[in-house]
Amino acid sequence: MKRLILPGLLGVLALAGCGEVDQSLSKSSAKADAHAYQGAHNPYVVKGWTPGDKASWESQMRTRSLTQNEYNRIK
Repeated sequence: MKRLILPGLLGVLALAGCGEVDQSLSKSSAKADAHAYQGAHNPYVVKGWTPGDKASWESQMRTRSLTQNEYNRIK
């Protein structure tokens, strides 16, 4: 009898993790495989960038990288 209980119990414990529920805070409608410039559609995006416009995205990224460069910030 013990030979049947222990493997059965281990099997139940091993399968208990398979029923995990999604714990993310928000259900995002954005696709995971979308391009970065097609991203956020919310009020917190930087001014001058419109979602879906690749040229404005590249311009914003260029500007952002210049402000994060320590050599440019020291001058």
